[in-house]
Formats: sequence, C-alpha cells, structure tokens
Amino acid sequence: MRAIRFLCALALACALPATGLAAAQKDLRYGPDAAQLADVYTPDALPPSPAGAPILVMVHGGSWLYGDKAEPVVIDQKLARWLPLGFVVVSVNTRMLPAARPEAQAEDLGLAVAWIQRQAVAWKADPSRILLMGHSSGGHLLALLAADDAMRQRTGAHPWLASVILDGAAFDLPEIMSQEHASFYEDAFGTDPARWLPASPAQHLSGPNPPTLLVCSTLRRFSCQRTQEYADRLTAQGGHAQVLPVARNHGQINSDVGADNQETQAIIEFIDAQLQR
Repeated sequence: MRAIRFLCALALACALPATGLAAAQKDLRYGPDAAQLADVYTPDALPPSPAGAPILVMVHGGSWLYGDKAEPVVIDQKLARWLPLGFVVVSVNTRMLPAARPEAQAEDLGLAVAWIQRQAVAWKADPSRILLMGHSSGGHLLALLAADDAMRQRTGAHPWLASVILDGAAFDLPEIMSQEHASFYEDAFGTDPARWLPASPAQHLSGPNPPTLLVCSTLRRFSCQRTQEYADRLTAQGGHAQVLPVARNHGQINSDVGADNQETQAIIEFIDAQLQR
C-alpha cells in the first residue's frame, strides 16, 4: 500500500508543476482540535492581480465518518487543474463521527473558512475571492454552513464568493429520512426527527446563499431530483443556483473534477463567471 501511495504521489509530481507542489504547506491547524487541519497549496506564478490570487477550498466526503483532505481522489485533479491557473488551493479536514455530529462538522468548516479569510493575504491571495467545493457529505457541510447564518456568525466566517456542491443530495433531511435511504444516514443523524432539523440545510434557508453550482449524478436514484428541489429553494430565496446533471457515478463526480471533460469545463465556466462579477 505504501508503495502504491508513493507511485501515486510521484505521478502527481510529474503531472503538476514542481513549483506548485514545492509550495505545499501540510497539516496547518485552523482550530484547537487535532482533527481541525488544512493543507495549503500556493502556486509560484500568481496572477497579475493587485488583489491577490483566488482561493479554491476543497471539502472531502465520506459519509461524515471517514475521508481525508490529502486523498488522491479528493485533491490530485484539482491541483493539476487550478494550480497552473494561479489559484491557491486549500483542502480541509473536520472532526468526524463519532467525535462530532454533522452540524458540529459544519461548524468546523466555518472555523476553517474564517481562518482562510484571515490567512489569505499571507498567501498573496484575495479573501474576497474564495470558492468552496464539497463532495458528498462535504457538500452537505458546505450547504449547511451556507444556509445557517447563525452558524457562520458563531464561527466568524464571512460569506464567500460561490459554492460548488458535488453530488451532495443531503439537503432536506426530514424528507430523506422519511423515504428509502442508506443506513449510514441513521448513523449520522439518528432516528429522532428533532435531531434532523439542526443538520438540515433546507430548514435554515432564510435569505440568498452564495451563487451555487450543484452537480448531480444521473446514475444515482433521487440525486438530481433532490438537487433540483434544493436549487429551486435557493432561487426562491433570491439566490442563484445552477444544476449540472452528469452521467457519472458518485465517486467519479468528485475524482474527475479537473480532468478534461464536460463537468470540469462547466465548473470552470461557473467559477470564471463568479470571479468576473
């Protein structure tokens, strides 16, 4: 296994500009808990902007139970695509089950965003041009933090420029829990309906969110239906939401971001449009 990981790391080093990887800072602490860590990748060639580089923040998935900011499927393709474009790329970990329930994990993300906003200038980056990208349960944490204004205020996170949610789907927990669902939802949210509401993004919406691109899998039952329903709610609150259905499975929707495909191109166009606002 160690040999495989070494070869993967070597392949990534060949695929990316060596200067980009040389500027990596690993396991920086954004909070007091040992799990509250971030990896920061800064390109040598920053864009000629007096405001500084844009920042792409990646939030990994894993059913609120496992996963890591440095996994190749989480970060490799994003680095290969956005570092050469002059982005600072940050990949974050939060606490996970059973140490922290999903809503506490979202608060961790808020602490990470607040820390990134404070640190941006030191990385020659622009704290007003931060985009968050979350996959699966990471997409849920992103949606919950974006929807819950009180949570953002508690954590010190200011609104960011835009969000990209990669096959999140856990937007309306009372609806999900009343229908057929994977068993890990009960591990994460329990069986008491009173526990579902604090962790349900749909229950917290009270105003416009950052512009949001929601990618959904046409191969996964309910994914695009639930995604579209949440996009409609965001729009009804006065926000901008765009749904991108793709014929990839749940894992590929994450791992393929950054490769040459229609999904990546649509995400690039969305991000460019937000940076030009």
